[in-house]
Amino acid sequence: MAKTLFRGPVLQGKFNEAGLTGFNLEEKKANYTVTNADSGKTFTSSTDGMVFTLPAISVGRVFTFVNTAPDGTNAMTISPNAADGILYAGSLTDNKDLINTKTTQKVGDFVVCASLNSTAHWTIVDVQGVFAKEA
Repeated sequence: MAKTLFRGPVLQGKFNEAGLTGFNLEEKKANYTVTNADSGKTFTSSTDGMVFTLPAISVGRVFTFVNTAPDGTNAMTISPNAADGILYAGSLTDNKDLINTKTTQKVGDFVVCASLNSTAHWTIVDVQGVFAKEA
């Protein structure tokens, strides 16, 4: 019987292994500040304590963040620009992080952040797993 080892989104695209451009999947091993030029990319990480800092909002941007670490081993944080917020689970947090905590993390947990029609906050448009709002 087959066994599923990954429960996250289907990663569509290709990792850039040859230093070329045009690839949309990126594995990050150190804290990373996302830029508007990264729109459309999927970032993966299995590094504990990883922080992805979002850029100042520009309408029409979308970023996906996937936690690829084994269950319970990796906290991953999505941090907005200081002037922005994140709309998630029915409420808006201003200049507060969204955190996939180590205690609730499962391999494949992900979040998709988009700047739909607001320049004041990012909107979480898709999520799998438990993400907590910074207090």
